[in-house]
Amino acid sequence: MSAAETVTELRVLVGCLGEKGQANWWGSDFFSPTAGAFLAPIFTRSIFLAQYNGVMAAAAKVHDEVIGVGRTIHLFRLPIELEQSCQEVANNPAFVARVQPHLEDRQKALIRLTDLASAAQEAGPGPVLLGLVGDDIAMDLARAAGVYAAAFQQQVQSFPYLREAA
Repeated sequence: MSAAETVTELRVLVGCLGEKGQANWWGSDFFSPTAGAFLAPIFTRSIFLAQYNGVMAAAAKVHDEVIGVGRTIHLFRLPIELEQSCQEVANNPAFVARVQPHLEDRQKALIRLTDLASAAQEAGPGPVLLGLVGDDIAMDLARAAGVYAAAFQQQVQSFPYLREAA
């Protein structure tokens, strides 16, 4: 799996789990059962991409408010090259078919999120600094996945992030 595929899948899982109908970290409900019916008439060929972009905007806003913006990156705000690759992945029918079964319920999404985590992590409330951005952003975000998985299981809001080197 490419870095963009890993990041996109993490975004979808965390985005879905953080929605209003789940953990209620952000006010969106793009991956709810009724959202697809609402979006279908408008986005006939790209419902999943609309859901992805909607939850991305909602999650990025909350992360930016909690963490701040500047020399930091987090799952929902990454370097532009990776952002563009993630858009392409989210619009790939094979990717969508592979990811959608994990969104059927909270438990399936949590299991998949845990599978993508590099190791179990501590989850504390608020921003969680993971360190400096490394050479392998996918590995850094796999550590973030561990924080998110622990946070959703413990029902605490954690926002893992990395600092860019000065």
